[in-house]
Amino acid sequence: MDGIIIRKATFQDSAEIPNVHINSWREAYAGLINEEFLNDGPLFFKKRYELWRKITINSEQSTFIAESDEHGIVGFINGTNGRDKGFEECAEVRCLYLLEKYQGKKIGFHLLKIFFNQHIELGFKKGYLWVLKNNPSISFYECTGGKFNEKEKTEKVGRQLLPHLCYEWESLKL
Repeated sequence: MDGIIIRKATFQDSAEIPNVHINSWREAYAGLINEEFLNDGPLFFKKRYELWRKITINSEQSTFIAESDEHGIVGFINGTNGRDKGFEECAEVRCLYLLEKYQGKKIGFHLLKIFFNQHIELGFKKGYLWVLKNNPSISFYECTGGKFNEKEKTEKVGRQLLPHLCYEWESLKL
């Protein structure tokens, strides 16, 4: 992880986070999500920027960023306590994105670890997230101890209804 720092996101980061959000979607979801929707992502930069301006000052959510000396913000994780029935006492990872160029360098692991460590300090013992079915990142979640718990749901992404799988961590200690 040479040249990378992981730190809590600030309001000032809300201008860079949308870049990673939009571009990592385009990289990770090609072939899984409608190409027209992915290609239109940059057209909605302003909406993503406004969203992240709100999220970075929301004390109920935690956001950490991975920042490169050379390229600025290259990844992030965001979440809070569980929103889903039966998961209210769990830490929920709402999103974890990393630009393709920076994958495979343990940056995602360190983002997940710092997020989980913060939630351990808050008294959480378990964690979970929803991931798009067939998403290549499933193998990453499994390598970090996440297990598919047999729960599925369908969510609307653009104009598509897409299946999502629930992965759970029985322990937040990575």
